[in-house]
Order: sequence, then structure tokens, then C-alpha cells
Amino acid sequence: ARWESKTVEGLKTVRDTALPSMRQNKQAESTDRQTVQPLVQVSRGAQNAQTQADKIPWLSEAEEAKLDTMRDAQSEIRGVLDTVLRQFSAPIRYAFAYGSGVYKQSGYGASKPMVDLIFGVSHPDHWHALNIAQHRNHYSFMGTLGANAVSFVQDRMGAGVYYNPFIEINGVVVKYGVVSMSTLSSDLLNWDSLYLAGRMHKPTLTLRRDPLMRISKQVNLTHAVRAALLMLPKTFTTEELFVCIASLSFTGDIRMRIGGENPRKVQNIVEAQLPLFKSRYTSIIEGLPNLEYIGQNLLQQNMAPQERASMLRKMPNNFYDRLLKQGRKAGIRLPPGFGAERVNTERLVEVDNIGQIATKAVESIVAWPALTQSLKGVLSSGLTKSVSYMRAKNNKYRNN
Repeated sequence: ARWESKTVEGLKTVRDTALPSMRQNKQAESTDRQTVQPLVQVSRGAQNAQTQADKIPWLSEAEEAKLDTMRDAQSEIRGVLDTVLRQFSAPIRYAFAYGSGVYKQSGYGASKPMVDLIFGVSHPDHWHALNIAQHRNHYSFMGTLGANAVSFVQDRMGAGVYYNPFIEINGVVVKYGVVSMSTLSSDLLNWDSLYLAGRMHKPTLTLRRDPLMRISKQVNLTHAVRAALLMLPKTFTTEELFVCIASLSFTGDIRMRIGGENPRKVQNIVEAQLPLFKSRYTSIIEGLPNLEYIGQNLLQQNMAPQERASMLRKMPNNFYDRLLKQGRKAGIRLPPGFGAERVNTERLVEVDNIGQIATKAVESIVAWPALTQSLKGVLSSGLTKSVSYMRAKNNKYRNN
């Protein structure tokens, strides 16, 4: 029952924060609609919100010009990647590109990185069967074992994603990951692993659209803002907010500890993509009742315990449960049981180190899936490609 209430709350979040114009347009309509109708309206409303976000009042003239340039580049990259997707006969229901191969990051040279892709599919075992038949050379020795073995490794290890890296298609070197739509949607709504949900906190380029995925994406972005507010002081800049959001998926990731990622990766992402972050989060920031602008790039949140506790109760179950565990480790008296949720959230937000507790909660979500996903790369990519990939990641930032 608690999960269902959180899911309904998530949909309400989209309606109330990301789509403020939708409420005004629909006030005169009857409230006794069929269950499916609000979902359709939210999806249509999200399109309106995207149109409104094209004009962002708190972008400087220089940032507006940079955003226009970025969008032109997006259109060009999308055209190239569309030709890549057309080389796959297996049905791709939803797809997006992300990472430095799509969006420039500060601190890197002119070398052209590999493009990261995610394919959302309905039935991974069937998809891999078709893809192995068409592109056997994309797979490691796992392809010889068949689609069932590949699907088993995908679902049972790591974060539910199966990657094929260093694949050249139409002159473009890509790493494409396959994930079931149910796994992807659940991570966005519930933060099961934050593996893909965390990547989608940052700018991504959608290549194949799915109406219900649009809803899940907006819920995920709202979760990210609320998690960041727990970690930030009363007053902060927009850049500090986006650095906090972008760092969520790296918190606890073993690659950040062993040199598998650039230690300045988060700052590099935000510095180079700040206008895209503003475009991505404008409707959510302006719609949250406990957050307001007090300057051009300065934000202030309502620190009243009741407001922050209410915000915390809207977070995913997995995050809330991990927060309770970390809070108890920190010595906070938090009684068990569903009925104690209000008391527990109020006690948590009143402690001075709630930001550290929230960070540890995120770390506990990320750490194990990130580790096992990295280890799974030896199976899905093969040892040679795995070593080459790690070497390329290290050289990319050490030489720049």
C-alpha cells in the first residue's frame, strides 16, 4: 500500500511541479475521469512544459546563445545516431544517448569519445536472440551461449543493463546498453540502483520516445532535486544545486575511488552543460513550493521542519528506507513501522547532519549495483575490451 501511495504521489509530483500550466487549463473539467485519462493528460502536459522551457527567464544572453548552439548540435547528433539505430532489426521501444560522446565536458581535449546509448526493450531475451542473429560480432563469448544466457547475465547481475562496447556502426563508435522497460521505469520511479536514473539526472538526448517514460523521467528529476535539497544549506546557487544532482550517481561508485573516472567529472559536466541543466530543471524548480529564486542564479529553500519532512515523505521508498538505516547508525531514535513515518521524517530533517546522512543513503543505493555492473563488463565485453575500456577512461582525463 505504501508503494502504491508513493507511485501516486510521484504522478502528482509531475502534475504539480513540472506541469503547472496543466492545472490552469483543466480547472473547468470534470474530476470523475477514467483512470487512464490523467496519464494521457500528464504526457501531453509534459510536451507543453518542454515548449515553455524553451524560454527560460533566468538564462543570461550568453547562456541563451550557448543553449541555442547546443540544441543545433543535438539535432545534428540525433540525425547521425538515428542512422545507427536503423541498423538494428530487433525492436527498440525507447532509446537515449548520454555522456561525453554526446555532450561536451570541460577539461577534455579534442579527441572524439565513444557514444553511450541505452536501448529500452520490452523482452530482453527475444531482443538478444534477434540481435545475436544479426550482429553476432557485437557480443563477447556470451553470444555463443545464446540469448537466454545473455538475458540471465543482464537481469541477475549489476543494474539490469547489458553493454556491448566499442561497436563501430556507420563510422560511429558506440557502446550500447540493453535494459528492459520495466527495469528502467522502476529505477526512475523507485531508485532501485540509481544506475540509469542517475545518468538521466544529467542531460540526455532522446532518440526514441515513449509516452509513459516521459512521466517516469519527470518523477526521477523531481526526486533528484528533493534529494539535493536535503544536502544543501538554506541558500545556494543554481550551479551548486546541479553539481549536487549530478554527483548522486557517482556517490559510492567504485570507479571514482580506483581511478576509473575523472575525479573532476561532476564539475566538468556541470560547467560545460549549465544551460542544458537549467533547461532541464526549470519547470521543476519553479513548481516546488519549498524552493524559490531570490536572485539571478540564487535559490532559497524553506527550512521549516514540517516542510522538509513533507518533502522527504515524497521520496522513493528505497531512499527512505536507506535513510532510516543511516539515521539509526548516526544515533537518531527512529521507531519502526509504517505509522512512524511522520515522526521519523520530522526527526531526520531536524538533525544538523541530515546532508551527510542523505549522502550515505544514496551511496548505499549506488555502491553494490555499480560494482557488480562493472564486474559484469568482463562477461559482456570480454577481458580484452574491458581492459581497453578502463585504459581509455584513465587516459582520457590524465592527458587533459
